[in-house]
Amino acid sequence: MLWFYVLPLGFLLTQYTITGFDASAHISEETHGAEDAAPKGVWRSVFYSALIGWVVLVAITFAAADGDAITEAGGTSLAIFDNALSATAGEVVILISCIGQLFCGMACVTSASRMAYAFSRDRAIPGWRVWTRLNHNRVPVGAVLFVCVAALAITLPALKGNAAGVPVAFLAVVSIAVIGLYIAYAIPIYLRLRAGDAFAPGPWTLGAKYRWMCTFSVVWVGIITVIFCLPFTPAAVPFNDEFDWNAVNYAPIAVGTVIVGVGVWWLVSARRSFTGPVRTIEFAGEGLGVQTDEPAQPPART
Repeated sequence: MLWFYVLPLGFLLTQYTITGFDASAHISEETHGAEDAAPKGVWRSVFYSALIGWVVLVAITFAAADGDAITEAGGTSLAIFDNALSATAGEVVILISCIGQLFCGMACVTSASRMAYAFSRDRAIPGWRVWTRLNHNRVPVGAVLFVCVAALAITLPALKGNAAGVPVAFLAVVSIAVIGLYIAYAIPIYLRLRAGDAFAPGPWTLGAKYRWMCTFSVVWVGIITVIFCLPFTPAAVPFNDEFDWNAVNYAPIAVGTVIVGVGVWWLVSARRSFTGPVRTIEFAGEGLGVQTDEPAQPPART
C-alpha cells in the first residue's frame, strides 16, 4: 500500500521541473508573429526542460544511495547532497540552487506583475485603478508591490523552522506555486475542450488531437493538485496522535482561500465589471496612463 502513496509523490518531481513554460505567452505582445511563435515557444520550452530536468533528477536519484541516512536527515534534496558530497561540494551545489531560485523569484515577480496589471486593466481585480497606475518610467509600481506583498504574506511561515529542521513551510510554498501555475494552465485548456468545434484555432493548432490531449491534461492537473495537497509526514495528518501544526502542509489552505476569494469577488462584482480584454487605446483614453504633474487631458471629440 505504501507504493500507492510514494509513487505519486515521485511524479511530483517532474511537475517541479516542468513549470514556467507559459513565459512565451506572457511576452507574446512583444513578439513578431506571436500567433505562431508563442505556441512553438511553449512546446519547445516543455521539451528542453523535460530533457534537462530528467538528467538532473536522475543524477539526484542515483546520488540517494544511503536511504536510511537521507530519511533520518529529513528526506529532502539537501539531505541527499549532504550525504553524497563533501561539505564544501554540498555547499557549492546549494549555493548554485539558491542563486537559481533568486533568478526564478525575480522572473516570477516580473511575470506576476504583468498579469496583475493586465487583469487590472480589464477590471478583473479589486482596486484595479491603483494597480494600473504607471509611474514616470511607465512601470506599474502598484501591481509590482501588490505581487511582492502577497508573496511575502504567503512565505512568512517559512521563516519559522521546526524541531526536526525540515523546511515544511518552504515545501508548502513551492507546492502552492506549482498548484497555482497548473490550475491556471488547466483553465484555458478546459475552456478549449468545452468550446469544441466552435473554437476558432490559430495558424498553429493541434488539430483533432486536442480532444484527448486536453482531456488528459485537465485530469492530470486535477490528480497532481490533490497529490500536492497531501501531508509530507504523519505529524501533518489531522486527528493523528503525532499531529503538529508545525508540520502541516498549508498549500491546500492557501490555494483554497485564493479560490474562494476569487469566487466571491466574481459573484459580488467582477461578473458585472469584467467584460473581456480592454483595448490599449480605450484604456489610455480613460486617463489611466503615466503619472505626471499635468492634469489629465480628456480624449478628443470627433
